[in-house]
Amino acid sequence: MKTLKFFLFLIVALVFLFFLMGVVKPTINYGHEITVNKPLKEAWAVQQDPSKLSQWLKGFKSIELLEGEAGEEGSQYKVVVNPGEGQDDFVMTETILSKKDFDHMTLSFDSDMMLFDQTTSFSEKDGRTTIKTDSSVKGKGIMMKSMFAIMETLGGAFKKQEVENVEALKKVIESNSTDYYPLPTMEVEKVEEIPN
Repeated sequence: MKTLKFFLFLIVALVFLFFLMGVVKPTINYGHEITVNKPLKEAWAVQQDPSKLSQWLKGFKSIELLEGEAGEEGSQYKVVVNPGEGQDDFVMTETILSKKDFDHMTLSFDSDMMLFDQTTSFSEKDGRTTIKTDSSVKGKGIMMKSMFAIMETLGGAFKKQEVENVEALKKVIESNSTDYYPLPTMEVEKVEEIPN
């Protein structure tokens, strides 16, 4: 009987601790910083290029404009990612909250399970670009808040994913060969000779 009471007490204590984690740490904050050997304008263009998203965002499948003007503040997108093999796709609505070219972009993601905000900042020094992310995630409901708090506390799941994505972005930027700012070509005008 004492053993049964002990196990019941242990289960109640674990459940209490689980939910307490969501109350104590309802929002997870994290980020990462890299410096790339590319100028600011090129680093910005690569990070903004939709055709390169799958090269650095783990599990990225698609992005579709829902409303607004593409790439402008207030525009909304449907973003689909797959968390891993054998798992269902994860759909989010992305909104551009703030954007200043070559300086920063703030995005907000809304899904059934969570709210996720991220600001990516850019700065340049001596032809090298520093890119810094500041992110926060908040579960919807106490169950998700608690689960996210435990995932981050025990294994740093969100921070690890951020580091993996941003380090992959560094590789994509440094190996970039796309010319986003080609010089305009000048046409040579033919001059007809006037016969004497």
